[in-house]
Amino acid sequence: MDEDKIIKTSNTFSIDLYNKLKDPQKNLFFSPFSIYTVLAMVYAGTRGLTEKQMKETLNITLDQNRFHSEFKKLLRIFHDGRGSELNLANLLCIQEGYILLEKFLWIIDDNYSGATWELDFNAVKESCKKINAWVAKQTRGKITNVINSIEENMGIIVVNAIYFKGAWENPFKERLTKDELFTLISGEEILVPMMHQTDKFRFLEEDGFQILEMPYKGEHVFGTLERISMVIFLPEKNDGLEELENYLTYNAIMKHFSKLQKLWERKIKIIFPRFKFETKYELLKPLFELGITDAFSDNADFSGIAEDPPKRISRIIHKAFVDVNERGTEAAAVTALAMLGAALGPRQEPPEFRADHPFLFLLIDSQTKTILFIGRLTNPLDV
Repeated sequence: MDEDKIIKTSNTFSIDLYNKLKDPQKNLFFSPFSIYTVLAMVYAGTRGLTEKQMKETLNITLDQNRFHSEFKKLLRIFHDGRGSELNLANLLCIQEGYILLEKFLWIIDDNYSGATWELDFNAVKESCKKINAWVAKQTRGKITNVINSIEENMGIIVVNAIYFKGAWENPFKERLTKDELFTLISGEEILVPMMHQTDKFRFLEEDGFQILEMPYKGEHVFGTLERISMVIFLPEKNDGLEELENYLTYNAIMKHFSKLQKLWERKIKIIFPRFKFETKYELLKPLFELGITDAFSDNADFSGIAEDPPKRISRIIHKAFVDVNERGTEAAAVTALAMLGAALGPRQEPPEFRADHPFLFLLIDSQTKTILFIGRLTNPLDV
């Protein structure tokens, strides 16, 4: 199915960008799906070499029309809900008097349900305030102050916001949470609040790491349970995260996730940190390194956007927030793109999943296998 091709391209891009953004010592959290959506919207207006570079970097195999119509179907699936609160919204801001091509506007409106605003970008403070207020509303106040400046001659600003709030299928009891040691990559030990529970989960032990799926409450659609899950890849060694990351290509992640989904749930003893942090990324450099080069230069060809097309993409800002606690997870992310104009045998004791050292985690949709958020936790206290 063409929808599956969209999911594969989005997920492949997720891992590619993760590898560009990761820092050996730092927490990482972002929504690759948010970033991919913004780039997909802009891709609709590219032509020539700019289109070719974006198509290759985004791993797109379909022609323009087919790609956007299939993306529309995927977005519709998420808008239908998953038993958790999942909100995706798109906003296209254009300079007053800047005339866009009808075809481009139709693609954004029909396929991405994008709201279109005309703003006076010369009134910088007022325009930024309106955009930031829209972002805050879409992310329930978790993401604010995405944009605070507008460059001269800016013609277009494209924004995508994604917000997720899910309650665990099996919540942790707050009274069982206690401070315990967490080992950093450096070997230093710190005290962090660790949540405890023993219940039935899908769990997989591989050579050198463990995988655990912690589902959020879902809903039954035509007899099928659809839900979003947190999937954690925990290296066996305290300092084994980098080695694990080097192994976990897109194909490896999908192989293990599919294997995990075929297993029966079994009783697992879980010790997992409570954590909350925010991140912010400027994405021009990592996307340039992935192959989108002309779009950020005066060689850009955005002639599919306007007769007097934007000169280049000047900024891509991404902010994300995650809060994991006893009740569940709250996560939000925003991407703003600005363009210049012009199985084991039985045991007496259940196996233990003790996440007391750095690990990788994903928020993934069980039906489509779309990666909505991805992150690495190296220090639960680093906010």
